[in-house]
Amino acid sequence: MSMRRGLFKWHQAVGATLSAVFAVIALTGAILVFRGCMKTPPPSAPEVEQPLPLMELLARAQREAGDEVITDIGLATEPDEPWVFWVDDDDETVLYFAGDGALIERRRTAGGLTQLLFKLHTGEIVGLPGQAVALAAGLGMLALVATGLGMIVSRRRRRG
Repeated sequence: MSMRRGLFKWHQAVGATLSAVFAVIALTGAILVFRGCMKTPPPSAPEVEQPLPLMELLARAQREAGDEVITDIGLATEPDEPWVFWVDDDDETVLYFAGDGALIERRRTAGGLTQLLFKLHTGEIVGLPGQAVALAAGLGMLALVATGLGMIVSRRRRRG
């Protein structure tokens, strides 16, 4: 069997074996690109004359979060935008504050469509076996690139 034929067989086998996984990863990734369109817009914040310093807003958010850790902060860049604090709890809580420190809204984001799509995209939805399949798909994609390039190189050598 020639090298080109061997590469083609590997290329075919890897592509056929992982095609369903590739389709799921590609489809969920394409949808996740537009995740901003699927979110509920943040609440509007009342304009305040003298906003509190960030550390005071963080302290208020931490009091709201209790013993849970605040992982991210979204800064208000416009007068009517809220300050956003993400809490690392089971509900994946998001806290929205006005510049004066008043809590505007508390949202529970766990179990949303975006989170489901992300877990499907990464294989996390079925735990460690799913993540192993996602890893195999990534490595399989590298194998497809390598065998495809190998076929191109072997074809050019044969012609030249």
